[in-house]
Amino acid sequence: MRHHLHYQDYLPMEHDPLFYMAQMMPDEGLDVWLGQYPKNDTRETTANLCLFTSQTNTTVITHAQTIANITETVYTSYARQSLATATWGALAERPTNLGRQTVYPQVTFPTVGATGATINGFHITNGANTKAIGQANFDDGLAVVLATNDVIKVTPTLALLH
Repeated sequence: MRHHLHYQDYLPMEHDPLFYMAQMMPDEGLDVWLGQYPKNDTRETTANLCLFTSQTNTTVITHAQTIANITETVYTSYARQSLATATWGALAERPTNLGRQTVYPQVTFPTVGATGATINGFHITNGANTKAIGQANFDDGLAVVLATNDVIKVTPTLALLH
C-alpha cells in the first residue's frame, strides 16, 4: 500500500466543505523566519522534513513549545529528508488571492522496513535539527498507520496569508 499525502496550508474555498487542520509555527520557528528577514542572522541553507508520532492526528505543539516536545518517528528504515532552500518553488499567489506561497517538490520517505508506526503529521526543522520551524497534521486530518513496505510522500507548501 502506498500513501500519497499532500500537505498544504489549507483554507476552505467556496467549493470546499468546511475543513480545518492543526498547524503551528512555534516561537522558535518564527525566530528563524524573522532572523532571515529582516534581521539577517546566519542564513539557513537547509532544513529537514520529518514525520512525528507525538501529539495527535488533529493537534500540534503550542507556540511556546519547542522541538523537544515533538517525537520524531523511528520506524524501520525511516530517515528525515533534507530540504535544500534552493529547491523550494517560485513564490506564487495562494489560490483565491489568500496570500503568497512556495511549494517544495514531493518528498518520498524510505519504504517502511520490518516495523511501522502511526504518523500524525510532519514537521520542518532547521538544518541542524535543533529547532522546529513548523508542524502540521496531514490535510485529511487522519493519522497514517504504516505497515511493512508502505511508502509515505509529502509535498510541503509554506504560505503566508493575508
